Amino acid sequence: MKLFKLFIINLLTKGLSENFNHEGRDEHGCIITKGYSWCNDLQSCIRMWETPCYDYFEDCENCLFRRTMENIACPLDCISGIHNEDNEDNGNNIITPSCGLCPPPPPCPQPGPDCNYIPPMVDRCGCTYDCGMVTCGEDIFDPTEDCPIDQIDCMNEFVCPKVTEITHCNEGGIRGYTTYQLSLIIQPNKQIKNIYALFGEGDNHLMYFPPANQIDGPFNSNLGGISQDIINLDRDLIYDSWITIGITNGDKNNELSTIGIDFNQWSNTQGISTTNGAVFSMDPENILSKNEYTIAQLTVPNNRISTFSANVQGRKIDGGSWKEYNINFVLDPSKLSKNIIPSHCLIWYDGCNLCNVNNGEIILCTENMCLLDGNPECRVYDDQTPGH
Repeated sequence: MKLFKLFIINLLTKGLSENFNHEGRDEHGCIITKGYSWCNDLQSCIRMWETPCYDYFEDCENCLFRRTMENIACPLDCISGIHNEDNEDNGNNIITPSCGLCPPPPPCPQPGPDCNYIPPMVDRCGCTYDCGMVTCGEDIFDPTEDCPIDQIDCMNEFVCPKVTEITHCNEGGIRGYTTYQLSLIIQPNKQIKNIYALFGEGDNHLMYFPPANQIDGPFNSNLGGISQDIINLDRDLIYDSWITIGITNGDKNNELSTIGIDFNQWSNTQGISTTNGAVFSMDPENILSKNEYTIAQLTVPNNRISTFSANVQGRKIDGGSWKEYNINFVLDPSKLSKNIIPSHCLIWYDGCNLCNVNNGEIILCTENMCLLDGNPECRVYDDQTPGH
């Protein structure tokens, strides 16, 4: 029976591979059904709205103008206003646009009632050049859908933990991960002026950051979040993991610092802890928030329960200081999941295509074109025969 099951899995997997090699490709091998087309300038397959290609424009000015009518990507130099002399030397004629009046917004159709709408990105001049993104069908998620998080009962004297999901019921972010923001709510009538430090102090009061996804690249951050201008250049940075004290839009003025914490060891597979380290405000008198202080954003795997632990210090209105020890945030993405794929399913039928899955997450699917959708179901389980 085990050999028969492996034979079925190998047969279906071979079918997946053959579909990817032969179905839905143009003469250059670009997968048309995934939105790819051939860029002669780059000699590769691209999505024209993701990767700049000089087949579609002449220079920055022409690209930015055409974006008002077509969904094409422009070079980062055009959008961020960075002057690049090397591009001029290569004959690419990249120019630095100045901020003037924004062009009129393009005519955009209204998303249907069963569609999810993501607004367009805004450039450094405050202008938009496209209609944003509309996702309809089975893959949509509703930003207003209620996925409540059970907050921890709190008997603390000064502050209480609060967990907020940035993604939407495990969806809309990095596949297989859920993004949370952690904050501290100041207890009423405690004469608290601010929070100025997160710290670890000995084995009984250590500070621990669980494994969390780190976005690779020059713009990722460990402290203070990321500014909207940078996020506009790379949308994945919305889901970066970082630590802060009240600041979430990038620490532009270097108001935060850290000591005794090796952030280079922090990854999606390794947490970090300290018994003699801190994240702190450079000015302990600074008031960075009022009644709620965001202290972290974490993007954690959906198949793992994570715990964030910290100790907190701040100022009182009368000039004294206060501390709260052993504040724990428990993050359990399984309580938010609306995934209908069983965790022990190996081959999933989505109503049209067959998909390899692992722990409830789709890995690879065929690309058949279906006129009618069937009922989704698991076709092969890891502990039962096909047709369960």
